[in-house]
Amino acid sequence: MPEPMPRSRRVLFALGAPGWQITDQIILSVVVYFYLPPAGRGLDTQVSQTMILGGLTVFGAATLLGRLFDMLADPVVGYSCDRSRSRLGRRRSFLLYGALPMVVTPLLLFWPPGAPGSAANAWWLAGVTSLYFIAFTVYVAPYLALIPEIAWTSEERVNLSTVLAVAGIPAVFFGVTWTAGMDWAVGLGLTPADAVRAVVLAGSALALVLCFLPILAVDERRFCHSTPSDLPPARALLETLANRPFRRYLVAQLPFVVGLTMIRPMTVYYATVVLGRSEGFGSALGAALFGATLLAFFPVNRIARRWGPKRTITSCVSLLALGVAVLGLLAPDVPGGPRDARNLTVSFAAMLTCGVAVAGFLTLPHVLISQVIDYDTRRTGANRAAMYFGVQGLATKMLYGVSGAILSFLFARYGNSAEEPLGVLLVGPVAAVFCLASALLFLRYPETEVLRDSAQVATPSGAN
Repeated sequence: MPEPMPRSRRVLFALGAPGWQITDQIILSVVVYFYLPPAGRGLDTQVSQTMILGGLTVFGAATLLGRLFDMLADPVVGYSCDRSRSRLGRRRSFLLYGALPMVVTPLLLFWPPGAPGSAANAWWLAGVTSLYFIAFTVYVAPYLALIPEIAWTSEERVNLSTVLAVAGIPAVFFGVTWTAGMDWAVGLGLTPADAVRAVVLAGSALALVLCFLPILAVDERRFCHSTPSDLPPARALLETLANRPFRRYLVAQLPFVVGLTMIRPMTVYYATVVLGRSEGFGSALGAALFGATLLAFFPVNRIARRWGPKRTITSCVSLLALGVAVLGLLAPDVPGGPRDARNLTVSFAAMLTCGVAVAGFLTLPHVLISQVIDYDTRRTGANRAAMYFGVQGLATKMLYGVSGAILSFLFARYGNSAEEPLGVLLVGPVAAVFCLASALLFLRYPETEVLRDSAQVATPSGAN
């Protein structure tokens, strides 16, 4: 019988989350700005904005290609991790293998080998992002699979997910302040390109330290309640897809992933293209989002206890749809201009609204998928948590590429500069449509059925 995991070790485990989240921020926010900067910001457009294959840009094609190769790794990693009997631990060993490559590979993207706009840079983007996301899967799928194995009841999972969300503050902080760091580095005399590289190097160093903390904290022989899976690969995949609550959960999450991924890199574009300010002002917008998220964590935790995870996450995704939709009301102007005060009011109100929503979806998806995994464990007698996260990655990672393709299409067709800002203005309303679709689909997730039919897979912990 495993023993309860002490709170101090759970905190160390949780601190691994901002490690991989910082690398995610680099890929989904900083890389977009580095490769597709607005005109006149001192950065070169690294890949061509030419349309190919109809509405697909070179940037969109490169990111989609990278995701295509990557998504194939997700079920393979999940299956291998579920069956592993390594002496280091079936999850812990994968964390060890994936940590260093996951942190190092994003750095390569900021030294592309070709001239700006060249085909070499497009292939470099596709190849390096493929390597990154494979390493990301090797680390993150086992990391997430540990959540239902070290937290055994619904209440513990809400609590651990809240700790994970709060522990993610360094990643959120990096995401909202990297533009201020860029301004600071430029003020020291660095070129804009070298300023971006300096910020990325600093973030990656922090990420590497954080990613090794869970490896030190988790002793699976002592603290994890799980049974290795002996199912063959095809049957393991089919059993996962046969889980109806999982399918409902996954289908609801997919449009949300598209909407959220589209909006994540946008604060720097709103600051420069719409508000007429420097990149560093994007950090002021991010700080509003960050503050609202921080203040909302514990109220969202209490609401989730009362309403349940399903109703709470549906409300949070709906709130996010509202927050990003109002960004379409912005009208480009310069500081002190006739529309500047209105723009600032709309921008900060949207950031505060989105921040409350962010607190919910940083916490609650872990709880919902843990419910699904318990439901499956009851039916099959084996814990295949990593396979579930692997299949989730298989579906969602291609949508990361889709969202990048949509974003680059809007920029290429409608513009992402002060002279042609419509592409930037359209991102919020388009993302809102995806988020609203997700909220409606989450209503169909059968939470009552899952909780009724699944048994707790361990006794309550009573951990300190």
